[in-house]
Amino acid sequence: MKRLMKLTGFLAGLGAAVWLMRDRLISLALPREPEPPTFRVDPTPEADDLTVIKGVGDAFASRLRQQGITTLQALAQADPAVLAKQLNVPESRVEAWIAEAGQRSAAT
Repeated sequence: MKRLMKLTGFLAGLGAAVWLMRDRLISLALPREPEPPTFRVDPTPEADDLTVIKGVGDAFASRLRQQGITTLQALAQADPAVLAKQLNVPESRVEAWIAEAGQRSAAT
């Protein structure tokens, strides 16, 4: 009877150890595929970084590109009323963007 209890205790301990190490044991058994390479894609070469304008972040820059405005010069020549309506932002905000775009495009 003592031998049976010792054997049961040993098997229970072994089972507990395997249960605790299951994540490591499974990850060793799985084949590892190499990670595919990631490439950084730059915007089109003729596009300016519109996020240099105060108040224009990545979201507004993306929305401006959807409206066909990819350069500071194009933003400086845009109609503020039409652009404000397309972007659903106040016209005063768009006027500030256009003014700053005009200053920056003239400086370059």
